[in-house]
Amino acid sequence: MERLLDRLSGYFPAALATALPVAFLPIAGDSYILPRASLAIAGACLGLGLALVAGRAADLGELRWPVIASAVAALVAFALSISWPLSFAGSYARYESLPMRLSYLGLLVSAVWLLRDRLQRDWLVPGFVFGTCVASLEGVQQWAAHVAFRPDGNLGNANLLAALVAMAFPLAIQRTLRRDAFVFAWAVAIAVLIAGWWVTTSRSGAFAMLAGGLTLVVLGVRGRAVIWALIGSAGVIAIGMVALLASPLRVLNNDPPDLRLHLWGDGLRLIAARPLTGWGEDSTGLSFGHFLSTDYASLVTFDRVHSGLLDLTATQGLLGLVALSWVVVVVFRAAWRHRLDSDVAALAAALAGYSVWVFFNFDWAPVTGPFWLLAGTLWASTRPPHSWEGGPQGRRGISAAIAVLLVIAAVVFAAFPLLADVWYLRGRSDLAVRIDPLQAQYHWAIGTLPELRRAADFGETTPDLYVQLGDAELQAGNRAAAKRAYQRALEIDPYFTPASQRLSALGT
Repeated sequence: MERLLDRLSGYFPAALATALPVAFLPIAGDSYILPRASLAIAGACLGLGLALVAGRAADLGELRWPVIASAVAALVAFALSISWPLSFAGSYARYESLPMRLSYLGLLVSAVWLLRDRLQRDWLVPGFVFGTCVASLEGVQQWAAHVAFRPDGNLGNANLLAALVAMAFPLAIQRTLRRDAFVFAWAVAIAVLIAGWWVTTSRSGAFAMLAGGLTLVVLGVRGRAVIWALIGSAGVIAIGMVALLASPLRVLNNDPPDLRLHLWGDGLRLIAARPLTGWGEDSTGLSFGHFLSTDYASLVTFDRVHSGLLDLTATQGLLGLVALSWVVVVVFRAAWRHRLDSDVAALAAALAGYSVWVFFNFDWAPVTGPFWLLAGTLWASTRPPHSWEGGPQGRRGISAAIAVLLVIAAVVFAAFPLLADVWYLRGRSDLAVRIDPLQAQYHWAIGTLPELRRAADFGETTPDLYVQLGDAELQAGNRAAAKRAYQRALEIDPYFTPASQRLSALGT
């Protein structure tokens, strides 16, 4: 029985990689991001639990200390967060909380532990590409139906679909080059992926696909030809940047490069205020307003710096940036050493594509979860084959106990939020707050003055809440409390007109 569990558990990462691009829940308030965020958390917990019970937990080698350092940095950032409820539960539709950040590491480790057989790794790549192709076809169908939004393949954001395509693209190319019995299917997958990216009109996705393809070329050549491949790749990227800046593409989707540059400048000032440990997971929405220098868009509040590098540093500080960079460097160094092994170059190219994409965007579970799964798959591909070991009875008992705790964590941090969001959509926020009590959105939805206060205490990052809270306080005769609520709205977004208008009406 244990040997059967050991063998079957190795296919769990493949099932997870297939589900992440396509999983959504129409009966939930957040139909797109939350289901995938819950899947990432549950996948990490269950994957680690399976590895422990099946006896697959093993030394991570050079990856051990970087992973530990990243987990410690996340815990330190949480301990010093400006809003621990927000950092623990995550802001609504974002969810980059402490449990999520730890789950990313859990996805990495569980993939390393579970994928100890080449056949099991071979199932993960097709599974991920298949899931991304399904999402791409959904995006194409949305484009054909002339939807009012940018086609997103039921991911909730067009750039998320582009990021998945950027990771799947080099994997499909490498499998096509094998010219095996499935070469036609892989060629069709490439066409579907390109169509999926095209309908998103994502510039960052285009550069990510380009980076992934060039990485595949560089890692595929041998000897001194690598130098020329690197020079050629740099030239291609430079030409692409010039073409972007000197053509109408610079204002595509009303998102000019100048906007990113201004945001990044403000983000650097945000980081400089708390450089070592950051402001806490998912807390940018509460802190960024103090450092915004421009009214970027009417009634739009930026809760991200829109650069994964800067967003990570803002929330976890230089400690988090250095620790996570350590993990990435170790993985890519292993990829370079084993670049001629089966699938290693393609997996590294997929990671490179995501890395370019996230430089212009930010971590988000639907794409960051697959990134860490693929990173774990790459590391597992560079490790020696693993033989089944039951382990001492006492140690197996401890592993089983930890596995039970991980299952409980999956229920609390993955299943409960989904159930709460289903109740929220049905107008039963009173039930939602019972099983997800720290999610400010549900308290806000109840709308009573005490619940609005709780939503504010739990770190709601939308200034509209504080205007509504101020109005309720004013109606209750609490003029000073109303003033504080309006001022807090302006701390989140100093250009939020409704709050400034109400303060003016108060004579402030």
